[in-house]
Amino acid sequence: MRILNIAAGKFNPLVTPDMNWLEPNYVLNIDTSYFDKTDPEEIEGDMQEWESDGSPISKYAYLNIDVFEFMERCRMKFGAVSIYRFLEHVSFTQVEYFIYLVSTVIEKGGIVDVIVPNYRILAEMIINEENHYNVPDFNFHAWNILLTTELLNEPSCPHASIWTVERMKKFWELEGRFKVKTQQPAFKFDGRDIYLRSLIERV
Repeated sequence: MRILNIAAGKFNPLVTPDMNWLEPNYVLNIDTSYFDKTDPEEIEGDMQEWESDGSPISKYAYLNIDVFEFMERCRMKFGAVSIYRFLEHVSFTQVEYFIYLVSTVIEKGGIVDVIVPNYRILAEMIINEENHYNVPDFNFHAWNILLTTELLNEPSCPHASIWTVERMKKFWELEGRFKVKTQQPAFKFDGRDIYLRSLIERV
C-alpha cells in the first residue's frame, strides 16, 4: 500500500484497522523541515519501481516540499493518508480546499488518519482552571504551557483552525467526498491526552 504521511516530522503513521502492516508499504513522508531535497518526480519513479519489483519489505521516503504544492501537482494515489498535528495549522479559510486536495490523492475506500488538538477538552480546561489553584501540587507552569501551545502554538507557526468531534464531521463530510468512521475524543499522542483522533474514509 502507498501511504502519504503529511507534515510527518519524526512520526511514522500509526497502525489502523484498515492498514495491513504485515504487507509491505511505501510510506512517503512530507515535511518542510527535512534536509532532503529529493525531486518529487524521483519519488514518483521510485514508488513505481518499488511496486513493479514486488518488494517484500516496506520502504520510507522523505520529501521536503509544501504539502499544498505537492497535492496540487501529485499524480499518484495513496491507499491511506496520515495527518498528525497539522490540520490545526491550516487556516480556517483554506480548510475546505485542503480537504478537497486530500480527496484528489487518496483512493476510493482509502482512510485518512487525523490527529488534532481537541478544542472541547482545552476549553473545559480553561473553564475549570480556577478549581485547581488551591490544589497543593498543581503545576500552573506546565498547565499553562500545554494550554497555550495546543490552543495557539508559536507566533511563527500558529494554530489557525479549531477542531472538535462535531467540527471534524461537519467539515470532512461537507461535500460528500468523505465519511467519518470513528473518533477518539481523548486520544493520547506524544505524551498528551488532549487530542482528537479521527479515521475518515474516502467514498
